Amino acid sequence: MDRVLLAKALGAIASYSMARDVPAVRVVFCDAATYDQGYMAPEAIADRVQVRGRGGTVLQPGIDLLQKAEDFPTDGPLLVITDGFCDSLQIRRNHAFVIPRGRHLPFAPAGPVFRME
Repeated sequence: MDRVLLAKALGAIASYSMARDVPAVRVVFCDAATYDQGYMAPEAIADRVQVRGRGGTVLQPGIDLLQKAEDFPTDGPLLVITDGFCDSLQIRRNHAFVIPRGRHLPFAPAGPVFRME
């Protein structure tokens, strides 16, 4: 995923979280490996998040990490940022996707899909 789109998506997460008084967001990057950045204050996402990897097509390990994590709320929703070049996903909790305008997911999503410029 290109850096500009990734920065826009992370900025949207930070803005939304701050507007809803969300105290912390768990950030996980998926590339050849899964990089768990842990919990971050929304303000830190907008300013200081260190992107690891450049995105990958295999997102399921990151989803599984959050679904199985003992320190992640069982009712915590997931927001998956992708360029649409990904495998089918098995997500068992409330979730949504953020993808670039004009792109599509290669599967029928169960959660809402938000598109960004």
